[in-house]
Amino acid sequence: MSFETAREILGYAKEEFEKAMKLNDVFLYRSAADKAFLALVVAVNTYIESREGVMPKSHGERRRILRKIGREDLGALYSDLMKTLHEEAFYEGVYRPDEVGYAIEKVGRVIDELEKEVEQ
Repeated sequence: MSFETAREILGYAKEEFEKAMKLNDVFLYRSAADKAFLALVVAVNTYIESREGVMPKSHGERRRILRKIGREDLGALYSDLMKTLHEEAFYEGVYRPDEVGYAIEKVGRVIDELEKEVEQ
């Protein structure tokens, strides 16, 4: 796992999201949202592994470790993006392209920020 992998997954999510909007395809929309969430998981796991030397195995473990290392802000953002992308868009099929589009872009910014922090 790496930030490069997270960016690659996010690229697939963006492509699917754009295609879903053009075709008005709810299945592609849901798939794009979940891929964006996966990119976030990969990025957060990479960040945690670089800081703590462990690979989280669950959402709860990710949030617990983020609290432990003083990154409650990242844990809250992770939970918020998980709700929008994974729970609402993917599982529940809530169709809010403006929210999902924003969340996809936010995941890209998070990946960049975490990679910069790790490099310092």
